[in-house]
This record gives sequence, C-alpha cells and structure tokens, in this order.
Amino acid sequence: MRLTTITLGAAGLVTLLGSTSALAAPPPATRDITQVLAGTYRLDPLHSKVTWAVDHYGFSTYQGQFTAASGTLALAEDPTRSQLTIQIPLDQVVTGSALDEHLAGDDFFDVAVNPIATFRSTRITLAGDNQATIEGQLTLNGQTHPLTLDATFNRAAVYPYDDTYRLGFDADAEMRRSDWGIDFLLPKGSDGMGISDRVALEIEAEFTPAH
Repeated sequence: MRLTTITLGAAGLVTLLGSTSALAAPPPATRDITQVLAGTYRLDPLHSKVTWAVDHYGFSTYQGQFTAASGTLALAEDPTRSQLTIQIPLDQVVTGSALDEHLAGDDFFDVAVNPIATFRSTRITLAGDNQATIEGQLTLNGQTHPLTLDATFNRAAVYPYDDTYRLGFDADAEMRRSDWGIDFLLPKGSDGMGISDRVALEIEAEFTPAH
C-alpha cells in the first residue's frame, strides 16, 4: 500500500464531475498514470484493504487485514505533485479469530486512545508509466514516522458493474512496529522467540471521482 483538493480547469471539472457528455463519453481506459484525468478521487472502502504479516515465533507467517479505510488522492496533472491521504480505523483489524480484540487492546493498537492510523504522502517519484515510490508520514499509536510505499498503478477504466470510472493501485511496504512504540512480545534472547518487529504490508486500493 508517499487531504488536499486541487483546482481543476473548467473543462476538467465538467468532465470529472459528471456532466451528461462526460457520462456518455468517459475518459478512455489506460495503464499510464500520466494519462489519467487530474482531480480529486476518494478511496472505495469496498475494494480496498491493507494486509499485514508478521513472523509468529518462527512457526508461521501470520496475516491479518485492516478494512473500512477512507481517504483521498488529489491527482495532479503532473502525478509527482499529487497528494495522498489515507485513514485506517484500527478497530477494523480482521484476523478471523478472537485475536481481533487483543490486537485492538493496549498491548498492540490501543484503539481506545489512538483509534485511527493516518498516512500522508510527502513525495512521489515515478518510475515509468505505472510504478512509483510514495514517501510519507504514518501516524500510528500516537507517533509519526516515515513510511515508504512501492506502488503500482494497475489501470483506470469504467467499472462495468456500476459504470463508475475508477483507478486501481497495489502497493507494498515494510515497517518496524517498535518505531511506533508497539513492542509487545518482540523477540528476545538467542532463540529469537516472539512476534517479529518487521511487519510486511500489502495494500490494494481503488479510487473513484469525488463528486
């Protein structure tokens, strides 16, 4: 898975915000982010999630997800000048087990005190038509530290299920949870038994125009 609204020209505004002509002739499908119509897009929580993975005492790679995220992508005509903001409600952690409640408690995310994690981009660097490095600041557990996403732009096109124009991205990142003060059951001793400090993140995100 580095909130600001940008100003559009009159033609872009009409096209993006859904005039009759725009609905009849949506922007063409593309896999080149530089060809996507500039404007503000909102995260679609139904088709977006963050999957995290940790090493569990060396026995397994344990995974969970965050769902119900929200946010905006203010896509500039020059994509490197775009801004991304994502909010993740930490009480929406999903493991499919009773661990959900433990993770929400003060050993880990302490959602009663810090219910939301927020990522705000600070710099975007393109590598070709559909790859980018997104540097930003992640606020988690009351602390803010840098986090870098390696992102892939998948495509922009009209989604045939509901005829909405949307953008799709994948991204991945790595973080050390101890940097954000989440240090419960970190590995100790020569055997390294515990829950890894390193957390791998995989992000799927879809955005639709903000009307």
